[in-house]
Amino acid sequence: MNLSPRQQWFLRTAVALVVALLMLAWWRGAPSQGSSLPPLQATASAATPSPTVDVSKATPLPGAPVEVGGEVLFYVRERLGSLPPAERAALISKRINDLATNPFAPAVELQLAESDDGTDIMAGDEILLTVTDRDAAAVGLDRQVAANRVAGAIQEAIMRTRQQYTPQARAVRALEVLGILAVLVLALYLLNLLFRRMGRSIDALPTEEGRIPVLGRTTLYRSGGWKRTLKHLLSLLRVVVFLAVIFFVAPVVLSLIPATAKVAKQLLALVFAPLEAMWAWVVDYESSLITVLVIVLVTYLLYRIVHFFFREISQGTIRLGGFDPEWAPFTGKIVSFLLIIGAVIITFPYLPGSDSEAFRGISVFLGILFTLSSTAAVANVVAGVIQTYTGAFRVGDVVKIGETTGFVTEKRLLTTRVRTFKNEEVSLPNGMVLNANVVNYTTMARGEGLVLYTTVTIGYDVPWRQVQDLLIAAALATPDILPEPAPFVLQTSLNDYHISYQLNCWTRNPERMPRLYSGLHQNIQDKFNQAGVEIMSPAFSALRDGNTVTIPAGHRPDGYEPPSFRIGQSGQNAGSQPGRQLDEH
Repeated sequence: MNLSPRQQWFLRTAVALVVALLMLAWWRGAPSQGSSLPPLQATASAATPSPTVDVSKATPLPGAPVEVGGEVLFYVRERLGSLPPAERAALISKRINDLATNPFAPAVELQLAESDDGTDIMAGDEILLTVTDRDAAAVGLDRQVAANRVAGAIQEAIMRTRQQYTPQARAVRALEVLGILAVLVLALYLLNLLFRRMGRSIDALPTEEGRIPVLGRTTLYRSGGWKRTLKHLLSLLRVVVFLAVIFFVAPVVLSLIPATAKVAKQLLALVFAPLEAMWAWVVDYESSLITVLVIVLVTYLLYRIVHFFFREISQGTIRLGGFDPEWAPFTGKIVSFLLIIGAVIITFPYLPGSDSEAFRGISVFLGILFTLSSTAAVANVVAGVIQTYTGAFRVGDVVKIGETTGFVTEKRLLTTRVRTFKNEEVSLPNGMVLNANVVNYTTMARGEGLVLYTTVTIGYDVPWRQVQDLLIAAALATPDILPEPAPFVLQTSLNDYHISYQLNCWTRNPERMPRLYSGLHQNIQDKFNQAGVEIMSPAFSALRDGNTVTIPAGHRPDGYEPPSFRIGQSGQNAGSQPGRQLDEH
């Protein structure tokens, strides 16, 4: 890794500070750390052994704590005169802290003196506190023994606090703080370099669709937005990591300073209190959690087995008599759904809090909500199951459901999706599909073929045999129309002015129906125009008074002229009366 001169200087400085920190820690742990202050002595009016018992352990009863340097020495539980326990504890703490944190105070001898209220613990002429009979009885000790223990705890606290305020201790703590801060800055700097390198790696990721086939088909990938999203997430992760590092280092730094040691403990409590609560929760529900974990693992294994079994059936590897492989995917989904529902029902009693009133209220609410809103959903599910096993259609079939015609793209538990020939995606509720007429064009196309039919009307002046030949020729000229079975024509009706001819032809490509019908109609027009036969469909009438025929100019006979009115005489009346007759041509 190539570093700039400024970065190299920063790194060398941080290393030097770390080395200095280690040396100071070794020096601090050496035995030559005598204090210039004289040691404190505790004397009593009665001959008693030197107290060595930690009163905080000897009196773990609730009450007002007496704290020195952030540590609890003992608890005050009884009132003295007009002072309640909390005020007594605050006053005692202030006296001891003032005495312990004064580096210029002379040598102090703690003395025990008897008074009307109890045993006074004195530092010189100042009374630090008074141990009463009720105070001693609260901890189950004799008053003299309790006073000696309290005096010993105060002596140890004062010596420990004064040791922290010596010039040597202050210098060591200052250097320790500087060393920790240097290591913190170095760690943050290296983390920043790491996150920058990760950001450059994201920028260098491939953008070709083929490199990441699943992601490459999404709009987010093609637009490059996924890289920006990853970089935003990386920036968020960097902030979280930086805050976490600072949060865990801050208590260490604060604990080195006596004035902020209590704050350090509070910060650590913010971290460890939730962890302790989580651990207690895990311990309380250990057996239930193990049961839930076993149920989840067994359910997952059964889910994989069901998925594998029905996948093999759909592929034809496993065959079951009377079970259509087309049913396998849908049946697998139903079995998997029932398996998960069963696992949830079995797991419910073992969930933490499942017997609480809040949990029961939520369960009842969800049950009522599901009951009131699931009528249509249940009907669609049942309809989906019925239509799956009746085999009305399969995925990929060309069907007509109601007014919708297209390809079946998906069969879901609640809906059936159809893509029309106009590339429109239509979602049809299974209940509606079950109640509608379903025309499957693909079923017969797989066998002998699907019949396409269309009707034209031709006038009575055209021989019907010629019309049939022209229609059959038009069908055979259309791509994807089968020559066998041969196309055929039906005369469906004899109308007032024309005859209805229905052309029927076979195909195996129902997915091309719109184009097949279009090509068939085009070929019918071409064949009839080439034969000079007018199509009177759906209805056409003309008075030949000079109008041109409807046949295109390219298919008219040579020398064609529009017909006109011709006037002539009948043979019988030609010589006597000039009767006139209109002949239409």
